[in-house]
Amino acid sequence: MIRRIYKIVVTGAFNSGKTTFVRNLCGRILNTDRRLYLDRERSVKETTTVALDFGTVSIDGRTLYIFGTPGQLRFSFMWDVLSRGMHGFILLVDSNDRDSIPIAKFIYRHFKSYGNHPHVIGANKQDIENSLPPDDVRLLLEIPENIPVLPVVSLDKSSVISVIRVLIREIEKKEMLQHTHSLL
Repeated sequence: MIRRIYKIVVTGAFNSGKTTFVRNLCGRILNTDRRLYLDRERSVKETTTVALDFGTVSIDGRTLYIFGTPGQLRFSFMWDVLSRGMHGFILLVDSNDRDSIPIAKFIYRHFKSYGNHPHVIGANKQDIENSLPPDDVRLLLEIPENIPVLPVVSLDKSSVISVIRVLIREIEKKEMLQHTHSLL
């Protein structure tokens, strides 16, 4: 049996839940969280990722290398580094923070500029009252209908795994199409 190995990038705006997503998916992870010093940022959380989060996990016979990006624009140079060789990406959106939507839209467009990589959108924090539903996230970010926009709660491992499984299906669907075209 051929063992599948995929590199997946988890990206999104500051405080969208990327580190929590990677940690709940992989268990132990390497992270580069550092203490925040700006009052407006520290009022949201104490630390932020400055380079990457990294973990590995096996799901359904596939080995996944999961890379979480920093969400702050001042660390965006890491997006280019971490996206090299990716098989697909997940854009996490804090669906409870409407002010983060324009930044999420910018990040989405940036990651789309890397090429036609399979991807899904995670409308995170669905456990919080008054969070935007996935359909509203799709509209606000102008996500095409063929791209899955999924509800997710990064704190819930089963929720995280369901998002990963959808992305794996998208990656393997693209691989199958490429293989079919190469046979013609």
